Amino acid sequence: ARAKNGTGKTGAYTIPIVERIDPTKNAVQAIILVPTRELALQTSAICMELSKHLQLRVMVTTGGTSLREDISRLQEVVHIIIATPGRLLDLVNKNLAKIDACRVIILDEAD
Repeated sequence: ARAKNGTGKTGAYTIPIVERIDPTKNAVQAIILVPTRELALQTSAICMELSKHLQLRVMVTTGGTSLREDISRLQEVVHIIIATPGRLLDLVNKNLAKIDACRVIILDEAD
């Protein structure tokens, strides 16, 4: 069974993630992997809206965007990364994204 668009699936997993993040820890604590740039942007908008009063930093990164900008943003505090798999793998393999403190990984649209 599949839920239709607009039924709150993204909120169903982003709300618990936002609740679990400790804003005092300067570390990536959650990763949301999405298959497309469009879905990454939609998911990040929801995540940013839910976390705007909680001092959480959300970063979205996808293939085809500036790696230089990603490097710059990763030098600041980032609690949640929303990414396409290829870009996240690139950042981790280049030792740019430190994910050893990550406690949650979500695979959106893994089917």
